[in-house]
Amino acid sequence: MKKIITAVKPTGASMHLANLMGAVLPFEKVAKGNDAAIFIADLHALTSVKDGKTLEAQSLEVAMEYFAIFGIDTPITIFRQSDIVNITKLMWILMNVTAYSLMLRAHSFKDAQNKKNDINMGVFNYPILMAADILGYGIEVVPVGKDQLQHLEMARDIARNFNKTYKTQLFVEPEAFVDKKVATISGTDGRKMGKSNDNFIGIFDDEKKLKKTIASIKTDSCGIDEKKNPDTCTVFSLISVFGEEDEVKEIRKKYESENIGFGYGHAKNMLFDILNRKIKPYREARENLLNHPGKVEARLQEGAKKMNARLDAFMQEVIKITGIK
Repeated sequence: MKKIITAVKPTGASMHLANLMGAVLPFEKVAKGNDAAIFIADLHALTSVKDGKTLEAQSLEVAMEYFAIFGIDTPITIFRQSDIVNITKLMWILMNVTAYSLMLRAHSFKDAQNKKNDINMGVFNYPILMAADILGYGIEVVPVGKDQLQHLEMARDIARNFNKTYKTQLFVEPEAFVDKKVATISGTDGRKMGKSNDNFIGIFDDEKKLKKTIASIKTDSCGIDEKKNPDTCTVFSLISVFGEEDEVKEIRKKYESENIGFGYGHAKNMLFDILNRKIKPYREARENLLNHPGKVEARLQEGAKKMNARLDAFMQEVIKITGIK
């Protein structure tokens, strides 16, 4: 059994299909048989979310969505970052073994510079807090996308620097897990689905909104009785990801047939049925939790109690080594 962790920032819109297939369900798979945790990174979100009520609501919403997907009794530990008492204390300790030059290389900092954003110290020190989030719990494996590998490498560098500085082997250097089998999900405009592209299909959308979004998917101009290329069609690409094997084969045949009265409108209706079947249980579970937010908060507090105990025990060793109280 390995200790595994991942995080999600509560910074905006609800989860979409690419989140589900690219991060949420793959993490659930990796978590099986392991000591796995997810934290709601509300401290990280302070770099961009500047309204207290908004951040509080978005943090609860993210937690609610994960519990809706995994189940309220999931064995995966879910907790709020800001509920961990010693996490910022550990961050300060790690700042003192982290080179300024290392932070200058951070992609998040460079990206903010390139966009000419107003860079605060939270943005600059972001990777150090992330390192604390990982190193403080003795995490061994971190599932990451390719774009997140640098932050994990920085956490490894910081762990190595601490161990070298204090002549100890206290900090574990976590390994990355990159799932190369994760499918790329197409958005409504054919580009990679994402919030920044504003082309996503929400997991918790009601049927009316889901149908409207699917209807907006761009297609070519092939007529109802013409052959269509399923391999270049965004509608079919989504069908192939979420449909059952037999129905995907049957729909492919329709695409490749002539004079059968099959158009993109029919394909979109089929996609609606497939996606609605997939996300309806999540939608219903979330609606139930919306009516019982206390259940979500109680589970978050359970998670925080467990992770606080783990970090507090670890901090006793850190304090002893560094000489602080």
